[in-house]
Amino acid sequence: MKIIIDRISRAWYSDRLGMFIIRFVAGLIFFLHGWDKWHSFPGTVSMFELLGFYGSVAYAITVLEVVGGIALMLGVATRLFGLLFGIEMITAAIVVNAHMPRGFHGYEFELLLAAVSFCIMLAGSGSFSLYALECERCGGVFCDGEACVVESN
Repeated sequence: MKIIIDRISRAWYSDRLGMFIIRFVAGLIFFLHGWDKWHSFPGTVSMFELLGFYGSVAYAITVLEVVGGIALMLGVATRLFGLLFGIEMITAAIVVNAHMPRGFHGYEFELLLAAVSFCIMLAGSGSFSLYALECERCGGVFCDGEACVVESN
């Protein structure tokens, strides 16, 4: 029985596909939240000002979520947007909980998205991406698309 279970579980195992699903769904969540902010922008600005931010921060976060969400879904610059989304979600968890204390249930979603974002930052675009901009050694910044041009030690 153990052999059958092992073979079935290995037949469905794909870490690359799993990472793609996580990256795509996280990108979709960020995109939809940014899209919602964009379509109710006066309310978004008011909310950010109520939390103690300038109104321009609402614009920056809205653009980050729309553009970054699309980028995550496509697999473009995932390390950069993973970092930015992780910082955004940690900040959201701290700021929102400071203004409206609700205990752990008030910021668990933000912490989950922060963890997912930092994992995406560490993992990179993966195999299922529009552009494979990240390589294991240079993060894509110095990569020519074929091979990493950073000198190996």
